[in-house]
Amino acid sequence: MSGYRTNRDFMFCDICGTMMSFNSLDYAQCPVCKIRKSFKDISKKNLEICYSITPESLRRELGVSSLDDVEEERELKQMDYNAKCKGCQHLGMAYVARQIRSADEGQTIFYTCPVCAHRQTENS
Repeated sequence: MSGYRTNRDFMFCDICGTMMSFNSLDYAQCPVCKIRKSFKDISKKNLEICYSITPESLRRELGVSSLDDVEEERELKQMDYNAKCKGCQHLGMAYVARQIRSADEGQTIFYTCPVCAHRQTENS
């Protein structure tokens, strides 16, 4: 494990752990601590850059909603004309029902207001 750690440590500040900025051709600098590492010192190491990223962190970084949100939006085909929006008091909300708790418990209904896009849930 220490070999892997050595391969990636050059990109991060030794003091605060922030990713180094590569704004110069001579050195990398920590944007927080202002500590510099010379590219000559970095290039002396035989380095291979490896990293992993989760789908959730990628969506968060890009500002994209989760796949569950996208699927939920696609499923909003049913309307409950008796449901009242708590946001704008509009009568009639689109909904989708899902079984997210154990099988012996009721389903959860996810409502979305077609007027103000307010979301609310109800356990049945």
